[in-house]
Amino acid sequence: MRKIVIGLLTHISGNVNANEVEGDRIRIKKLVSASGETYPFVSARAVKRGIREKLKEFGFKVDPFRIGEGNKLADSGDPIEYVDNDLFGYLYIKGNQQKARVSPISMSPIVAIEHTPIQIDFGGRFPRELGEANPTPFEIEVADFIGLMKIVITERCGIFAESEKTDQLKKWDEYIKDGKLERINGGYKLDDDERMNRVKALLEILLNEGWAYPRRANFFTMAEHVSAIVYCGEKLYPIWKKIDVDNNTFTKPDLSKDDSKKLLEVYDLKSGIVPSEDIEKMAKWLVRGEWKGD
Repeated sequence: MRKIVIGLLTHISGNVNANEVEGDRIRIKKLVSASGETYPFVSARAVKRGIREKLKEFGFKVDPFRIGEGNKLADSGDPIEYVDNDLFGYLYIKGNQQKARVSPISMSPIVAIEHTPIQIDFGGRFPRELGEANPTPFEIEVADFIGLMKIVITERCGIFAESEKTDQLKKWDEYIKDGKLERINGGYKLDDDERMNRVKALLEILLNEGWAYPRRANFFTMAEHVSAIVYCGEKLYPIWKKIDVDNNTFTKPDLSKDDSKKLLEVYDLKSGIVPSEDIEKMAKWLVRGEWKGD
C-alpha cells in the first residue's frame, strides 16, 4: 500500500490543550517517565480540530455533526460530502446499526523530545461589574518545548469499503449518479482529482500553513514547525528516529535498499516551506501511484 510517512518537529509554547482542573490549577497534558522526567504533549484530537478549521478555509465542507442517540452530537458518516469524515474516519451509530470508517491517516500526539520543566502562570477571574466581588485567582501549568508528531497517510484517502456505507439522507447511489463517486471492486472511490485536492490540502496544512490550537482565546498559539522528514513509498519506517536534538532537525536514515522509495527528504521549516512542486508529487504518488521521472 502506498504511503506518505512524515515526522514533524514543532515548537509548542504555553498550555494549548489543557488537561483536568485540580482545585485552582489547570493542568497541562504530560507523560512522566519511570525515572521521573516530564514530557508534555498535545493530543492528536486537538491537532485534528485545528486541521478541520483550516480545511474549511480551503473550501471543503467539514462534518457539522448530527443529533444522534441520547440527543448527543454524533458523526454524520458522509465521507463524500465531508472531507474530515473521509480523512479522519467516523463512527456512525443509528439504532442497532453501527458503521465505522478506520481513518486512512494515523497521527500521534505531539510529545516533547526532551525532559521539560513545567512552569506556573497565574491569572484571575475578575467580576464583570466593579464592586461585585474580589477576583478569583487561578494557576495554569505551561511549558515551552519542541515536540515530535508522527503521521502516516495511506492511499485509502477517498476510497471507501462497502462496510463503511451509511444510510444518510443522501444515498451513496445518488452520489454515483451525480458523478462524485464511482464503484470499484469491494467498494467506492471518489474521482481522482477530488482525492488529489484533499491530499494536497492536508499536506499543505500539515507541512506549511499549520493550524491554531484550541485554547487560543487565553493563550493564542499556532503550529510553528522547525523541521520535517518525509518518505514516500510502500514501507512503514520510523524515519523520525534520528533527531539532532541540539539543532532540532532530523537525520536521514539509510533506505537505499528500498526499491519502492520515491522520496526521502528533510525540510528545514525554520527558514522555508516545502515546495508546492514536492507536495504535488507526493499527492500524485499517493493517489495515482505516479512519480515524475519514473
